[in-house]
This record gives sequence, structure tokens and C-alpha cells, in this order.
Amino acid sequence: MKLIPLFVLAAVGVGGCDARRSTGATEQLRPTYDKASGQLTRLDADANGDGKVDTWGYMDGLRVVRVEIDENGDGKVDRWEFHRRQAGEGADTRPDKTLERVERATRFDGRISRWEHFDNGALARVEEDTDGDGAIDKWETYNAGSLSMMTLDTAHSGKPDRRLIYRPDGSLDRIETDPTGSGTFRPVQGPQK
Repeated sequence: MKLIPLFVLAAVGVGGCDARRSTGATEQLRPTYDKASGQLTRLDADANGDGKVDTWGYMDGLRVVRVEIDENGDGKVDRWEFHRRQAGEGADTRPDKTLERVERATRFDGRISRWEHFDNGALARVEEDTDGDGAIDKWETYNAGSLSMMTLDTAHSGKPDRRLIYRPDGSLDRIETDPTGSGTFRPVQGPQK
């Protein structure tokens, strides 16, 4: 779900919008401005149109700082997006280039269990606690936006013991294991399931 463009467009549109001539899109947005400076500090939105605010954008003027999203409509934040400042004058200001990290409560329980890390707007790596025990047991590495490697801790030892290597086209190349936890992976022999 990409909501950042909505916030940036809304920030630009709301700033120059006459409240008496609001449209459906602006009725679903509620901006908050700093009383002293007049600078936009927050945008609340009903992204799914059900009449309830489910997305909160924390702003520094037109710059998105953080976005919090209630993905399942239960009134609790399940997704947190963190954005970085753009470096230098004239830098690419597209919002997706500022996305640095996304944290998600994949079980909708308020506990973060998935961490997505971005490099220049592209997904670079993911860490996840897939079984809810509080320990990361799945690591993904991406190259140019495509999954290149996934490592798993299937033994609950705190170290990866299984590695899946993917080709650039996304197909599985091979599976490797490290049953001793030494960090040395070897290809699985025979049929791979």
C-alpha cells in the first residue's frame, strides 16, 4: 500500500485549498498546522474511504517524516514508515526516494515483527520474526528490487541454517544448509522441496 504520494499531493493541495470549495479527496484529509509558523505538521487521512481516519502523516512542512497506518481498521497502528531528509539542493524529491524503513505488526497485535529497509527508495533487506517468539528467524536480501537471497533459522538457534538463493528473474537457483551453525552453507543434494 503506497500512501506517501497521497500525503505529498495532499500537503501541496491542502496548503492552497479554499475550505469552502473542498472536494471528496480533501474532505478525507485533515491537515494540522503549527500555530506559530503556519507550517504543516500532520495530515490525517481516511485512505480506504470508510469514514474513519486510518493514516497519520507526520510532516515538516511538505516533507514527510513518518507515516503511521492502521491496515486492518481496528483503530491500532500496524505499519510505521520512516523517511529521511533529502541530501543537498536540487536532490530528487520524489517521496519514494526518502523511504528509509518500514516496521510492521504483521499479526495486528501492536508488536513489530517485520522490518523492511530501503536504499534510495528500493527495498534492500527485510528481517522478520515469523513465529512470534520475539527473535528474528527470516532474513531477505534484495538486489534492484528483486529477492536475491533468503536465510532462515529453522532450528530456533538464533542463526540461519537454511539459505535460498534466487536468480535475477526471481526463480529459485538453489537451496543451501548449515546444520551445524558454523556459517558455512552447502548445497542441498537430491530433490529440493
